[in-house]
Amino acid sequence: MILSTIASHSALQIVTGAKREGFKTRLYVSPKRKAFYSSLPVVDELRVTREMGEILKDEGVVIPHGSFVAYLGIDAIEKSKTRFFGNRRFLKWETRFELVDRALKKAGIPGVEVFDVDEVRDDELYFVRMEGPRGGSGHFIARGRELPEKLAGVKEPYRIERFVDGVFIYVHFFYSPLLERLELFGVDERLVIADANGRRPFKALPYTIAGNRSVALRESLLPQLYDYGLAFVEAMEKLEPPGVIGPFALHFAYDTSFRCVGFASRIDGGSNAKHWYSSIYWGEELMMGQRIAREIRMAMDEGRLEEVVT
Repeated sequence: MILSTIASHSALQIVTGAKREGFKTRLYVSPKRKAFYSSLPVVDELRVTREMGEILKDEGVVIPHGSFVAYLGIDAIEKSKTRFFGNRRFLKWETRFELVDRALKKAGIPGVEVFDVDEVRDDELYFVRMEGPRGGSGHFIARGRELPEKLAGVKEPYRIERFVDGVFIYVHFFYSPLLERLELFGVDERLVIADANGRRPFKALPYTIAGNRSVALRESLLPQLYDYGLAFVEAMEKLEPPGVIGPFALHFAYDTSFRCVGFASRIDGGSNAKHWYSSIYWGEELMMGQRIAREIRMAMDEGRLEEVVT
């Protein structure tokens, strides 16, 4: 069996984890990235291509990550005959505000307060979020009086949220249909270019993500987050059967209460940071990429591969 993915986002940990679990690995890579990825001993086969859609003809098991929708599009993914780890129909749920809201409402997870432009107050701060997974690109904060001008040139879907004076955390989970168990894998925060505002007077800086760092969250907060994870899994089982298979992440603003600002319906980029909660479940620290490969290995050993691929 070979595990395949696109050389981007979290491909490094996906192929590293696959090798640790005894699988062959295949990466689809653009020519401009060939030098780096061809240097990696964890890559058994490198397919250099300008057309990432070739992965939709792959004969192994494809591991989706955060670049898949951008490269391939939801329709092509859902119509493909290729075997995907996880529920491929779950991938679209993070891409539209309407679907995000429906999932959170079904799960009973509180979200941030959202406004129409004619409802904002002149002197209050608001966060404008662009629709879909985009690594923070295009998001910005502004006072209410600035919004009409700033939004005039925005042609893509957006939403205006109340700015939360708190911390933003990204909580990583893995749901195993084989074990019927939800595992809390870790928490991270994002390093964004706008963090430079803390080192100099405020100016408009992009919220583009540059990296991730792990967070050791107060242990007293973990049970509530785990309950939200369970509720999310139960909701998605009803909304998009068979529901969640494998990794996902819930994204929260926290100012003594949690408000969900979105989620990742596949392996989240923040799992690239080092997390240790996996050792609670497995007696060793696993990267999310290795946890994915282990689920596939367990499924193959038990003759249940059809339960973890679609």
